[in-house]
Amino acid sequence: MSRALGLARVSSIDTKNVASNRSSLPRADIPNTVDNAAPARAPSLSDEQATEPPRLSSTNIAWTMMSLCLSVLLSALDLTIVTPAIPAIVGTFKSAGGYIWVGSAYTLAYAAITPVWGSVSDIWGRKPIMLIAVAVFLVGSLICALAPQMDVLILGRAVQGLGGSGMGIMVNIVVSDMFSLRDRGLYLAITSLVWAVGSAIGPVLGGVFTTRLRWALPHFD
Repeated sequence: MSRALGLARVSSIDTKNVASNRSSLPRADIPNTVDNAAPARAPSLSDEQATEPPRLSSTNIAWTMMSLCLSVLLSALDLTIVTPAIPAIVGTFKSAGGYIWVGSAYTLAYAAITPVWGSVSDIWGRKPIMLIAVAVFLVGSLICALAPQMDVLILGRAVQGLGGSGMGIMVNIVVSDMFSLRDRGLYLAITSLVWAVGSAIGPVLGGVFTTRLRWALPHFD
């Protein structure tokens, strides 16, 4: 009796071992996703460098920053240079009611058109839009310098504001496109410094032109 029980126990143990061995074997119809999965590729240094703007030579950087700073300087000057000339403008055109719009037309046009310049530069490129902004600014300056009456002067100031806005915003866009995040702050600080200097010396130059020469001469800048 005991011998029969021992044989039955041994046979049950052998059956469990065979079942466990079969379950551990891989099945042909089930793909092994762990072994076939491709390892994730870590980002390399070349991928990070590809996202940065290309390195420019010192000569290209110097000429580009010089032209951008001149654009910022003109845009800042026309914001404040006309302020000391307002009494002379009112006396020339005999229009006491329109002097408020001599400065306001520029600032309103400047603020209203600012978002448009960035959008159109994304479509047609930075350089053509920058040149268009400079051309609009020069046309507005010519209108102001040759204005025969107050209404034409206000119109010229509005056109100047349109061009000055493009010159100011396109400078920031071009600097952001040219330089990486590491160097961008330095060149934006340079353009901001030029803007501050232009805004500060604008009233002084306007007063000199008005008292020593003629009030229309600042618009020939």
